[in-house]
Amino acid sequence: MTLRKARMKGDPDVETQLAFRLYIVYLISFFLHLPARLGFLGVIRFDFLLVGLTTFLILSVKTTKDTRLDSASRYLLAIFVFAILTLPVVEWPGSVINNGMVAFIKGAIFYFFTVNLVSNERRLKTVIFVFIACNTIRILEPLIMHVTTGYLGSATYLGDGDYAGRLAGAPSDTVNPNGLAFIIATVLPFLHYVVAPISRKMFALYVLLFPVLLYTMGLTLSRSGVLAIAIIAFGVFLKSKRKALLAMIGIAGLTVIFLNLNDIQRDRYLSLVSHDTRQSASAEGRIEGWVSDFKVAMNRPIIGHGLGTSREANWNVAGKDQISHILWAEIWQEIGLIGLILFILYLQAMIRNFLKAGRLIRTISKDDFLFRANEAMQVWLLMNLLFSLASYGLKSYEWYFFGGLSVVLLNMVNRKLEEKSESKSLVPVSGNTIADKYPLAGRVNEYHPRR
Repeated sequence: MTLRKARMKGDPDVETQLAFRLYIVYLISFFLHLPARLGFLGVIRFDFLLVGLTTFLILSVKTTKDTRLDSASRYLLAIFVFAILTLPVVEWPGSVINNGMVAFIKGAIFYFFTVNLVSNERRLKTVIFVFIACNTIRILEPLIMHVTTGYLGSATYLGDGDYAGRLAGAPSDTVNPNGLAFIIATVLPFLHYVVAPISRKMFALYVLLFPVLLYTMGLTLSRSGVLAIAIIAFGVFLKSKRKALLAMIGIAGLTVIFLNLNDIQRDRYLSLVSHDTRQSASAEGRIEGWVSDFKVAMNRPIIGHGLGTSREANWNVAGKDQISHILWAEIWQEIGLIGLILFILYLQAMIRNFLKAGRLIRTISKDDFLFRANEAMQVWLLMNLLFSLASYGLKSYEWYFFGGLSVVLLNMVNRKLEEKSESKSLVPVSGNTIADKYPLAGRVNEYHPRR
């Protein structure tokens, strides 16, 4: 079908082609922070222009597509509407309008773009590979700077007046050591399930990158990052048919890694399980911080203090000048118990999408790209649920980007199953078709080509 004919027939893939390309540019700009690297892009508000133009193109497309919202979309919209309706009764409505709403829309826009623009498997592959490539660059850039210039970017207090450096994101990136650890933990499942099986060269790349990423994780001194890696390994182990081999590789790898840790790293990670280390006090402080965060949430338990006001609530109620570092407390503090329930229902819909897509795609092929992508996303989701206990995220992109991917993935699996069933129904049964009974009927055009 030509481009012109496709447009005449209202093909949504063609009509949203420009919008999808702009979305890819936005993903690259967002993850690599292009406006921070190229000053003129910051001056013209490049990301804002991309979002505005992409949104306009999506809304201007006229198709016959079913406009009914899926359950994840309904819950996400309900969170936004609830935040607006509670504006008159929250404690700091100005902060909600100026900060909370803007930050939430910046995160939720990933869901909106993904659901509306990732309409076929080719586009899904493009989005996932751009996502993997950009985040791998975000990991390697500060590592290369550390190796070449000694760059670290952050530090942590060890006690007795001593500090230790921690690797954070590059200067143009706004990510702290725990954030860099999260990026590493995010990339690993996709390298394992999506990239490595493509070819021998890609498998070699995966084998090469794996120890590099683990080394970078060690430089972050992130305890939650190490736990995230453990969860990923556990998820891969559960899904693998070669459990004995993986167990041996894992034990050998842990032994080598532990023997190569320096004293500070070893003390840092042992503080997770021991009270006799120098940094065990900071681990205990994190638990005490959780208790304090939930006490702040109970100050306004039903409707919260307002979207985006976790830091203000912590400062005014508990005298702590920082946003809550546990997702569930952050949500409760900002949009109350009602908002927390809506967010949990949104996560439940996302999980249900991934699980259903996994069950259905197994009936087609376990070597299929959709199957491998779904495996990676399931392991990522398991990891991120753990990471939510050590990081905020109500307004972060990841919950909404992957929520959109869950909807897209399930739609594609259902479509592939429908195409498979239709192709089976079109297979002729010998002796029951017109062509079988009247052999010349299907050959009319051979004798009369102009007909």
